[in-house]
This record gives sequence, C-alpha cells and structure tokens, in this order.
Amino acid sequence: MNASTVSTSNMNTSMGATMTDNAANFAAFEGTHACVVFVDFDGVTHPEPAHPKDYFGQLPLIEQVLREYGAVDVVISSSWRGEHALENLRDFFSSDIAMRVVGVTPSIKEPSSNWLPGAGSAHAREWEWECESWMRQNRPWGTPYVAVDDRSTWFRPGCADLLLTDARTGFTQQDQDTLRAMLRERL
Repeated sequence: MNASTVSTSNMNTSMGATMTDNAANFAAFEGTHACVVFVDFDGVTHPEPAHPKDYFGQLPLIEQVLREYGAVDVVISSSWRGEHALENLRDFFSSDIAMRVVGVTPSIKEPSSNWLPGAGSAHAREWEWECESWMRQNRPWGTPYVAVDDRSTWFRPGCADLLLTDARTGFTQQDQDTLRAMLRERL
C-alpha cells in the first residue's frame, strides 16, 4: 500500500481515533459560533466527469469564501476519503485552508463499484446522515453546518443545509454568493 491510499479498515480505525480525539476537544468549541463546511470533490471542486488535469479547478473559489470566514472548519464528504488518507486530502487545498480541514465523514457503506450513495430509496439521505454523524461525534449540539454537494438525492428534500452545485460545472461564482449568504446566516 502506498502512502496516498489506505484500506477501508485502516481508514475506519484512524477515523475512530480522530473522532475520539475530537470528541475530547468539545470544550474548545463550546460557546463559539464555529461552523463546519462539508465539501464533496467530484461535481464540486471540479466538474463530474473531469479529466485529471482539471481536478480541483474550482477549489480556489471555495477557498476564497473560506478565507472570509475564519471561524469555519472544513470536513471532506467525498468518496475520495476511501482512497486517500486525511493528510493527503489536505494536500489538495492551499496551505492556509489545509490546516482548517479537520476530518472526513464516516462511511456507512463499504465502497464498491456497484454502490453509490443516494442510488435508490434505501440509500437516500446517506451523505446527509454521514455529515450529521460527524457533527454528533465532533461538535456540540447545535453547531451549524453547510454541505456543498452536487447530488440532491443524498440529502432530504429541501435541506436548508445543502448548497447544491451543478455537477457539469462544479462550484461557480454564483455558488460563492450562496455560500457567503449561508455562512452569514449561521455565524
């Protein structure tokens, strides 16, 4: 196994340790108005499908907004978490934002070639559940969050915490305005 990949069992073990460590740090977040932004990659930080040379082409637009809101942490809610360790996922971000990437969402399914979250009613809301699960494990009750994703079926209909992007373009300047408004409401 190379340094940029982890097996699911190793990742689950390391995520468990991270969740335990983060849970122990709840006191640091109590009384603050910190917010969490969950970021998907495919269809958000770049269009889906995308050529590898175009990966993360839209990420600077997201980072620009994050720089305006210092009380916001970032959590990766992408299937890429199954292929890359957290440290490697941080490398996709600019150094000032990478230090604010505090974790990855837990997976409630083993990744496989025939499974996608939201594919059918049995999988509806799985990504939203994973975001909420991460919040329960790592932040005090009531901490606000925004999920930036390109698939509405992975969230409940009308989810106020979802910023829905167009998978064909990824995150756009119009999405920047929406993210700013959502963060202003939550901070």
